[in-house]
Amino acid sequence: MSYQTGPAPLPHAARPLDYWLSTELAAITPAGARSRLREIADARGSYMGAWAAGIGMGAVLILLGVILAIRLGTLVPVPSFGLPGAAITVLCSVFYARVRDRLPRTGRLIVNRGPGNLRGALSFAGFVLVVFIGLFAFTAKPSTWQDPAALLTLAAVITFMVCLLVAAIIVPATIAGRSRESLRRKAAADPHFRALLEQDLATWRDPYGDAGYGPL
Repeated sequence: MSYQTGPAPLPHAARPLDYWLSTELAAITPAGARSRLREIADARGSYMGAWAAGIGMGAVLILLGVILAIRLGTLVPVPSFGLPGAAITVLCSVFYARVRDRLPRTGRLIVNRGPGNLRGALSFAGFVLVVFIGLFAFTAKPSTWQDPAALLTLAAVITFMVCLLVAAIIVPATIAGRSRESLRRKAAADPHFRALLEQDLATWRDPYGDAGYGPL
């Protein structure tokens, strides 16, 4: 014979959304524990990071056109790189706004092989820059360091690499690493998004076990 003491636990849908979104609940729950809210936040952060990287890459193309125009003394590279870059930026901005304001499809497999947070992204970007500068310093001739044109080209290449690393690595990693905090802020500030979460809370059931809707 079994006995149950204390009040019976509430069903997941019976708990309000604020309960699952609370920072207090998240603080006492292991970071790796599975929940519906964390799946939503992680998927949303991955999609937002990917489209933000696209926005950054478009901006990098525009910058590359400007740099080449300055180095070559002609405006031809500006439209050649700037127009595709602007198109990519606008298109990715549209999709970024869509995934920011909607609940993602968590059933899709999302593969992220890059750093998952800002610290990891900065370490990776720093390592790439150190290796590049080290290889250049090791292979460059002594006269190269006295050639202003060569040093200016090196500075332009490093600037382009930094912008590329920021757009493709640091920005998406930062968004992904802060995805849970971002979801909490979005739910607090956007009534429409909160209504989507409320509807999902009322209808979602764990297909694999008895995992809770939260914590976040």
